[in-house]
Amino acid sequence: MKKPGKRPAPSKTRKPAAGPGEVNPFLDLLQQAEPDLLQALEQVIRDGAGFDPRMFDAPDAVELVAEYLDFCEARVAGNDADMEQFEQYPDLVSALSDLQIRANGGDHLAREDIAEINDLLDEAIDGHALQLIDLVFTGKVLSDAGWDIPQNLRQAASKGLREARSGAGGDAPHVPLDELLPLPREIRNNPFELHEFFNSIFAAFTTDAVQVFCVELAAAGKAEVAQAITGFILHPEADVAAAVAGALASSAQARPTESLMIERLVRIRPWLPQNRQSHVDAAIKAMRQNAGPPIKLAQPKLIKCLASVCDGSGTRSLYVSQRRGGAYQFATVMIKTAGIADAIVLSGMTKTDMDLMLRQLKSSVLSIETDLAGIARMLALALGENAASGKLPPFKLVEVVESLGLGPLLPSSDTPADIISSLLEGGHPEETNPAAVARAHKEVAESDFAEQWFEAGEAVEDLLYPVKGHEKRVMKLMKTYLEERRQFWARQCAISALALRGSGQVNLSLSRQLALVGRDIASGAALDKIPLMQHVAQQTVRSFEARL
Repeated sequence: MKKPGKRPAPSKTRKPAAGPGEVNPFLDLLQQAEPDLLQALEQVIRDGAGFDPRMFDAPDAVELVAEYLDFCEARVAGNDADMEQFEQYPDLVSALSDLQIRANGGDHLAREDIAEINDLLDEAIDGHALQLIDLVFTGKVLSDAGWDIPQNLRQAASKGLREARSGAGGDAPHVPLDELLPLPREIRNNPFELHEFFNSIFAAFTTDAVQVFCVELAAAGKAEVAQAITGFILHPEADVAAAVAGALASSAQARPTESLMIERLVRIRPWLPQNRQSHVDAAIKAMRQNAGPPIKLAQPKLIKCLASVCDGSGTRSLYVSQRRGGAYQFATVMIKTAGIADAIVLSGMTKTDMDLMLRQLKSSVLSIETDLAGIARMLALALGENAASGKLPPFKLVEVVESLGLGPLLPSSDTPADIISSLLEGGHPEETNPAAVARAHKEVAESDFAEQWFEAGEAVEDLLYPVKGHEKRVMKLMKTYLEERRQFWARQCAISALALRGSGQVNLSLSRQLALVGRDIASGAALDKIPLMQHVAQQTVRSFEARL
C-alpha cells in the first residue's frame, strides 16, 4: 500500500469520444464510462447495500484515499489499472465515515487526517488528475461517507460535463437507462434506494447541473425513475426542488401519474418551508388530472417499538420491528439536534436475523420499549427540529412512515416546557414536594443513561484548554458554556421522558423524574444546584482531560 505524499504530475486528461445526437446529460455522462467501470459500479452498489462497518477493522483512511487517487491518475495516464480497486469502496466509505465521527468527537488525529485528505483531493482536482467519471465517483464516495463535497470538485465535474456535451456534436444515440445503470433489481425497483443512488451521483455537480439531470430523468417516462426523482422535492437547494416539481407537472400532461406519487407529495408537503409548498401544490394539481387508480399498500404487522435515550450530542434513534408475511423487517430513524438525519427500512429478514439485530441493539445502545403513538410524537417533534434548523428530512422517511401505517405527520414546534407540561399533566404529589423533587434530581443524575451525557467539540476544547485544574474547568463550563445550552439539556430530559412514558408502567417514575429535572433546567434555576448538570460538567471535563 502506497503512503500518501507527493504524486507525479498527471498526464493530460483524455477527451470523451465524440458521437452524433443530443442526449440526456446524465445518460451521456455514464455513456463515457468503459464497460468494466459500469460493471464495477454495479458491484459497488451491490456490496455497499447493508454494509456494516463494525464488522471490520477500519483501515487507514488517508492511505485508502491516496491509493484511490493513484488509481485514478493511472487511468488518466492510460495505464492498465487494476479494476479490483473498486472493490475497496465499502472500506473507503467506512473509513471516511468513521474518521468524520471521531473528528466530531474531538479526536485531533482524526481532524489532522481529514485535513490531509482534503489536501490530497485538492491536489488531484486542481491538477486535473481526475476524469469526469472519477470526479463523479469521488463525489459519491464522499456523499455516502457523510462528508461535505468540495466546491472545486463540483466545479470541475460540471465543467467536465459541459465539455463532454459540447464535444458530443449533438448527435450521440440515445442509450436506454437500464443499459447504462446495471443496478441490482432490488435497487432499480425501489424508488427510495434509487433516489439515494441518484442523489450520491449528483453530489459531484453544481446545482444547475443537478436541475438538468432531474428534469431529464423525470421526463424519461419510467415509473420507478419518476418515483425516485420525486424525492428531490426535499433537496437542500430550493431551485432543484422547484425544477423537479415543474418537471413532474409537465410529465403528468403526457402520461398517467401513479396515485402513490401524489400521496407521497401530499405527505411531504407539510415538511417543506412555505415558499416551496406552492410549487408542490401546482404539481399535485396537474398530476391529479391524469392520475391512476389508488393503490392500497399492504401493512406489515407491528412487533416492537424502541427508542434510544439521547446521547450527549442530542442524537437519538427510533426502531420498529415488523413482520410482513413470512419475512421480517426493521425500520429505523436517526434524529439529531437539527431534526431527522437518516431513515431506513431493512426488509426481507429472517426471524433469526431480526432477533440478532434486536439483541445487538439492546447490548450496544441504551434503549427503552415504547409504543407507536410515542414513535409518531417523537417523529413530529423531530420534524419540528428540521423546520427550525432549515434542514429537510431524507426522502426515505416516507418509506418508514408508510411501513408504519402512520397518517399525516405535521412538524411540532413544542418547546421543552410544552413537552414537560404535557408529561406532568394531571398533577402528582412529587411536583410540589421539595423532598420528592430533590430525590428526582439525585436519581436522574445517577441513572445509567446519564453516563452518556457530556459535551464535546471544538468549542468546548477551546474554552477548557487555557484553564488549568479540573475544578476550575468544571466551574468555567458551568458558568459560561452550559448556561447557553440550557434549552438543549432541558430538551434532552423532555425527549427522554417522553420515550420512557410510552414504555409502560415500569418506567413511569423515571419519566416523571426526568420531566421534573427538565422543568427546573428550563425554568432558569441555577445550574450548579442541579445534580444532572454538575454530572454533565464533570463528565465533559474528564473526557477532555483524557484526550489531552
